[in-house]
Amino acid sequence: MNDFSEEALVAFLEESREHTEAETVLKKGETILKLLSNRLSLPSMAHMHLSRVDLCGSDMTYVDLFVANLEAALLVGTVFSQADLMEANLTRANLGGSAFFDADISKACFQEANLAKVDFTEVNAEGARFTGADIGHGSILMDANFTGADLSRTSLQGAKLKSADLTGANLIGADLRGAENLTCDQLRSAIINATTQLPAYMKINWISDSKYDCEINED
Repeated sequence: MNDFSEEALVAFLEESREHTEAETVLKKGETILKLLSNRLSLPSMAHMHLSRVDLCGSDMTYVDLFVANLEAALLVGTVFSQADLMEANLTRANLGGSAFFDADISKACFQEANLAKVDFTEVNAEGARFTGADIGHGSILMDANFTGADLSRTSLQGAKLKSADLTGANLIGADLRGAENLTCDQLRSAIINATTQLPAYMKINWISDSKYDCEINED
């Protein structure tokens, strides 16, 4: 784009909101980065198609991405603090090391996404879908709301789960080995079965297919 005025950049984003062509999506990514590099405010990107866009390391704090399509996007190290990502599509997105402090990601889709070393502190992930995603390697889920979230077949190896709300969360087939600060109360509030892999400090005695005793090994 030859005209780098704020008005022209914002107008381009609005005009191309639903365009899916690879070249246009690339230009949308470049436009967003141009606005950020000039310390200009980003417009609402609700419902915008940004599949496969590269926004690695950018600061998307407070940005409106409601129902945005970020499928397979490159978002390594991107900051989404207090952003609105409700119902956004981040399927297979690469979000390694990204930060979502206090963001709203409720009902968003992160299936098969890379969320290694992500910061989900105080996020609202109610009803979000993470099937097959990697949220391990020390990811921080402290005080996060995962009520009703689908974490089935998700890797949570080494995740920090202090005070995370897992009420009704589906942990069937999830890998929680090495997870920190997971309590029996949190586990009981979630949905698990014998395929759920748990930290070594948790002892589970299955009574039936759905009932079990849980103890924390202090040693």
